Amino acid sequence: MSREVPLVLMASLVAAELLIYWLSRTSRSFGERLSRLGLSSQPGVLLFDVGGRVSPRVAGKPAKYLLLVLSIGSLAFSAYLFYSILLGYMAELLSSLIRGTEAPQSPLVPVVPGITLGLDILPPLLVAVGVGLVVHELSHMLVAVVNGVPVESWGVGVALIFPVAYVRTSEEAFAGSGLSVKASVLGAGVAANLVLGLLSLALVGAVSQPLLTYLEGPHVLVAGVEQDMPAGRSGLKWPALLEQINGTAIDSLERLRSVLSTGLEGTAVFVFRVRPLVRVGFCGYYTSSDEVEEYLVVRTEEDVRRYGHRVGIAVAPAAFVFSSKTPRYLLYADCQLRLLYIVNVSLAVVNSAPLLVTDGGRLLSELLRRVRAQRLDRAVQWATLALTALVVGIGFAQSLLR
Repeated sequence: MSREVPLVLMASLVAAELLIYWLSRTSRSFGERLSRLGLSSQPGVLLFDVGGRVSPRVAGKPAKYLLLVLSIGSLAFSAYLFYSILLGYMAELLSSLIRGTEAPQSPLVPVVPGITLGLDILPPLLVAVGVGLVVHELSHMLVAVVNGVPVESWGVGVALIFPVAYVRTSEEAFAGSGLSVKASVLGAGVAANLVLGLLSLALVGAVSQPLLTYLEGPHVLVAGVEQDMPAGRSGLKWPALLEQINGTAIDSLERLRSVLSTGLEGTAVFVFRVRPLVRVGFCGYYTSSDEVEEYLVVRTEEDVRRYGHRVGIAVAPAAFVFSSKTPRYLLYADCQLRLLYIVNVSLAVVNSAPLLVTDGGRLLSELLRRVRAQRLDRAVQWATLALTALVVGIGFAQSLLR
């Protein structure tokens, strides 16, 4: 599938969401039909009610206390990670500006398929985001009902191209709850994402152990080819494992340089024996091929004058790759679990930060409202939002310029 096809599909989905929102606002009958189907629309967002009202359940004090401790602890830990990342990067950025060096890579890069991440990783990423958001919202619902806060409705949807989940609690009941209940409910999603992230990380370790047994190496890996140099003119394909040149085994950079340094007085002919690498899955995994290919690389006197002994290949020494016998399901599982870990920890960290609409932002507002410090609340949240927007903007710009 070409790169243009998924981009067109994503653009069409966003256009459809915007059209549905416009029709729901301009046509009363269309809006009523959406409502009867359990659908609601916002700009770029389409939501579908899966379940209706969920009445409160009775839970003992030990269970409520445990949920409260887990929620507050998760919020505090995730917020600490957020500010450590944000302020640590700002310190590095200011240091680079003072020294006049290149700005460090931003730790916060927006997910823009086709721009800031490859389209090939989009399917497992959507699965990871969908699972993370469903777990997040269902945790809110569970903790709300066991603390006496009824849920009016819950469901799933899509925001732009990403799956989402939502829970609508009774605003009146939630507003009338005590601070401990609010903290428990607001922190439940962060706690669930952290738990799922850590569980995914543990499973990555379990999957990685059998995968390690399929690694082969070390090899000299051809990671790139200059098209206007001898190797490029030969049609050498990459990525590939460079096994031999003129019958000599290539197992190190020193051996490669030694072989290519022969015949510098005139035209030299090299027979490259390589094994192509086969891309597997969505996370950039490669397995070695069982097939062997040979290429005739001719280096002329003009090439020697211009490039010296080089023939135009970019190599990676001591490369370990998976053998052709590696079970595909292990590679797919490892990829998905790693994304589940990254996405869930990221959701926990972002939702714990005081960013106006996040769980951490709502809890901070509740705390400071009780001590009549609303101005401090606004100052902290807007300052955090401004810094976050700056770091995200830098990350986006770096992605465009790289």
